[in-house]
Amino acid sequence: MEDPCEKAEGRDIVRYDVVVVGSGTGGYPAAVYLAGKGLKVAVVEEHLIGGECTNYGCVPSKAFYQIAEAIRSIGKVGGEASVKWGSLVDWVKSMVKESREGIQGLFESHGVNVLNGKAVLKTPHEIVVEEGSGKAVIEAGKVLLAPGSNPSTVPGVVFDGIGVLSNREALYMQEKPESMLIIGGGVIGVELANAFSSLGISITLVELMDHILPSMDRDIAQALKTHLSSRGVKILEKTSTRSISRIGDRYVAELSNGERLEVDKVLVATGRTPRTSGIGLVENGVQLDRRGFIKINERQETTVPAVYAAGDAVGGPLLAHKAILESISAAKWMAGEEGFRIDYRAIPVTIFTGLEVASIGYSEKELTSIGVKYVKVRIPAYYLSAVKIKGGKQSFIKVLLDERLEKVLGIHVVAPNASEVISAYIPLYLGKLCFREAARTPYPHLTVSESLRDLAEYILGEPVHLLRK
Repeated sequence: MEDPCEKAEGRDIVRYDVVVVGSGTGGYPAAVYLAGKGLKVAVVEEHLIGGECTNYGCVPSKAFYQIAEAIRSIGKVGGEASVKWGSLVDWVKSMVKESREGIQGLFESHGVNVLNGKAVLKTPHEIVVEEGSGKAVIEAGKVLLAPGSNPSTVPGVVFDGIGVLSNREALYMQEKPESMLIIGGGVIGVELANAFSSLGISITLVELMDHILPSMDRDIAQALKTHLSSRGVKILEKTSTRSISRIGDRYVAELSNGERLEVDKVLVATGRTPRTSGIGLVENGVQLDRRGFIKINERQETTVPAVYAAGDAVGGPLLAHKAILESISAAKWMAGEEGFRIDYRAIPVTIFTGLEVASIGYSEKELTSIGVKYVKVRIPAYYLSAVKIKGGKQSFIKVLLDERLEKVLGIHVVAPNASEVISAYIPLYLGKLCFREAARTPYPHLTVSESLRDLAEYILGEPVHLLRK
């Protein structure tokens, strides 16, 4: 393929119908879709094809998770299992490589031109591609911004790539540490606390807010806290890290509760920061919010005509499946087709922690904060044999309904395989499935998904496996 980065200054500038900035989940679906429609498309990628999810997030973390849960399962029957750390990391790398190559294959098969370098908007229709000391300019009829996000930092703690790590380095540690401090009890923090503790690393998790998973309801956070504690994770809530210092090969953390911890590694998991500075956005009229996220309308358009945006850089739930929908929606609008509006309340949040969490719609604290009255229906899930076998004593299903019991406002599943089970519940939330229909649906046995039938029977006043209070 023609590589405009090899063109010297002064020569003809290559023009594309669409230039996509970023090849992660906010970028590559649009590039593939638009190229499939016959448009000339280029993707500019500064780092690795696939972006954060493929290389540093979803794929490697779930690969670790798979092995960690397998080891835990063997322990249920008194067995012992171990894994060579180096072999584990190599296998994780191989999974990432396969995923990355899959995206590269999509680009190649659709004729998408991939340009390596940093993309900087010169004008809304001109992009400078910077690679090393070289620069090239390409033209675009339309632009999709999907630059992604970076790990956030905390005051007094500086990433050194050796012992003070973000998720990017933590998932590729060449040697297994004996101990680790995880700063931040959000999704990334609890997922890696679960996986690493299962692999034999002593974990201390500190969270500044009142409870871990601060954006979720307390009952969900408490269930996960009990679960993680049973796996040996030490959880300190309402606690901050005042300083981190290095002594030899180890790190000393001074905590706000007066504790002084000495650990091998420190993982900072305090959220994400959009990669929207230094790439010419504000200079060209692309407006950002106060946190640096790109402002968009329902058509994924920024404040500049013909410039669209998707993925982590636009805010909202920073989830790959959200980014994919945004990318495809933007592509449809960019192709002159009728796109679709994304209902961000209908984007499931999933947490992979053995005892998994999956939520869609409103939480109790959100409904309370906006003054909406609701009815809560909560049923235990440990009665299900599938849950007992997989191990999840704290499991439950919680559904939030309006006062007339006609509209589902929120669904929260805390159980093994919740990340898969939530897909069965989505039609219920969207109003495409009523409780009477769910009660007559033959959900497979033994699965956690059959909880939906039991929940429906319970709400209809006809429970079979549950006692109605």
